Amino acid sequence: MRCRRSEDTDQGKHVVECPKESSGDGNDQELGAEFNLRACHGAALILERDRMARTNRKGGAKWVWRAPESGLANAVIPVHQSPVMDSYLLLISTVLALAGAVWGGLSVHRGLRTWWTLILIAAAFLVQILFLNLRGQMRGACPLRDIGEILVFLACSLTFFYLVVGQSYRLSLIGLFTAPVVVVFQLLALYPGVMDAAPIRSLGVDPWREAHSAVSVLAYGAFALAAVTGVMFLVLDRQLKDQHLKSGLFRNLPPVRELLAAVLRLLWIGYLLLSVGIVAGWLMPHRGGWSHLLTAVAVWLVYGLLLLVKQWRGMTGRRLAVAAVGLFVLSLGVFALL
Repeated sequence: MRCRRSEDTDQGKHVVECPKESSGDGNDQELGAEFNLRACHGAALILERDRMARTNRKGGAKWVWRAPESGLANAVIPVHQSPVMDSYLLLISTVLALAGAVWGGLSVHRGLRTWWTLILIAAAFLVQILFLNLRGQMRGACPLRDIGEILVFLACSLTFFYLVVGQSYRLSLIGLFTAPVVVVFQLLALYPGVMDAAPIRSLGVDPWREAHSAVSVLAYGAFALAAVTGVMFLVLDRQLKDQHLKSGLFRNLPPVRELLAAVLRLLWIGYLLLSVGIVAGWLMPHRGGWSHLLTAVAVWLVYGLLLLVKQWRGMTGRRLAVAAVGLFVLSLGVFALL
């Protein structure tokens, strides 16, 4: 018996179709169908079969049997790899980021400066890279296929810009504000059902779609760090107004001028990256509609308007910080609803 493999472009799944076999007594021969499907692809299978609905676990992968509407047994093939390792990596990265946040908070409370926050967040970043590399191998593509992977990619982008831009501006304390955001994103990704336990492996990859997704999320990492730095500015502004000049937090916060320079630089970096992502988005095929790309264009226009106003008319530091925080939260919420 020959099986036929095809791609469901609407749902992004790859399907193996095999005719059903029947025994003399009218019952389906499960082992025969399983053998033929394994002959088509040596992977764990999610099979659709007549009059059957049951779930098994075997070799770390999940088989789901459902009743099809047609007379074919359709198999969607996830990658044959245990999903436990990537979850462990993500958990380790989250614990490291949490440790960095706690250690930084204790150091600031005591009025001390420490390198441990930077070291722990750098270690969390390396584990994030390992996680994304593993998911990329499982996907056979850039790991941005579900909400969980997008959240981790965003957390990784945020951490990357902290390690690069934050250190160049001597904003060592920004790690204390960055680490909790990373922890929240990754805890959401770890929540059951947010990330595919057995991801579907892509047989074909469109380079423009991959570039659009990766560069756009990278841009949001820059916008996220701009928002975090804006929060730092607002905290410093409140400390000055309330005359809390002897607190450990105030003594460790960087100067106002450096904070505002970092916010503006990060906004420009994110804006330029998002511009590249939008160009790649226009060049990719649009089988699933234009809603995400048009939303990205709207976000690009709003951030461009903010930078234009800052460049030509000027803007107070407080307004710039509030705008950076507000735009990031608003745009993130809009994309979450799509």
